[in-house]
Amino acid sequence: MAIQTFTAGQVLTAAQMTSLQANDYNQTVSTKTASYTLVAADKGTRVVMNSASATTITVNTSLFSANDTLILQNIGAGVCTVTAGTATVSSAGPLAIPQNGSGTLYFTSAGVSIYYPSAVTASAAGLTLISTTTIGTTVTSVALTNVFSATYDNYRIVLSGGTASATSDGSFILGATTSGYYTGFSYQAIGGGGSFTSTGVINGASSSTNFAYSSNGINGMIDLYQPFLTSRTNFFFTAQTMATAGNRWQGGGFQDSATSFTGITFSTQSGHTLTGGTIKVYGLANS
Repeated sequence: MAIQTFTAGQVLTAAQMTSLQANDYNQTVSTKTASYTLVAADKGTRVVMNSASATTITVNTSLFSANDTLILQNIGAGVCTVTAGTATVSSAGPLAIPQNGSGTLYFTSAGVSIYYPSAVTASAAGLTLISTTTIGTTVTSVALTNVFSATYDNYRIVLSGGTASATSDGSFILGATTSGYYTGFSYQAIGGGGSFTSTGVINGASSSTNFAYSSNGINGMIDLYQPFLTSRTNFFFTAQTMATAGNRWQGGGFQDSATSFTGITFSTQSGHTLTGGTIKVYGLANS
């Protein structure tokens, strides 16, 4: 149970004493399955996140006092990020909690806290898996929410596996923005040799030709630069249709609005569907 407040003359019951003693050995646990904002009752307890998608635990001021602590833990596949709301959160390590990771949140005052991670994802490769989304059955679009945050500046997205009802290419939009996409790319027929053909889109309703699909699979790799910042988002991509008459291409572009995005939606050409495969989002280490 959480820390209790007793008054002079109050009777301490056996049940209360048992609960308080149990909390000394096994902290009270509250399990969350979606992004969560801490409340005053969380003081002295263990908050456990269990979600397959990326989540946040938000810390606000005037809920805790100096020297208060609580444990934050993640048992889900989605990375959970400790996020400053109205309070300050500092850390010598990452604020992202990987699956089976945990840490202690310690308050030096009502509005200032320090997060001490006890388990972090190895960062030798510079990439941290944020989310894995399985593409459904005969779908025309796949939306990824809450995958971009202040934890990372830049991201890599990889589409792979699955099948498609036709051979073509797909696009994406950031958030719900359906204008201001400027894209340029070059492509070449697989096995055909010869020179590349260049084309592009000016002020389009979505990006263009960012991932490929056919009956043999779905693929694409996209690098996004600073999508969470309130600024223009730059991107580069490469893909190829795994078909004998397919193309391979590479290109880049930008979304021409000073907007902070937290999600991205991938869509097929009209009349085409995707089945199976995954979309994985990675955060690139800032240091």
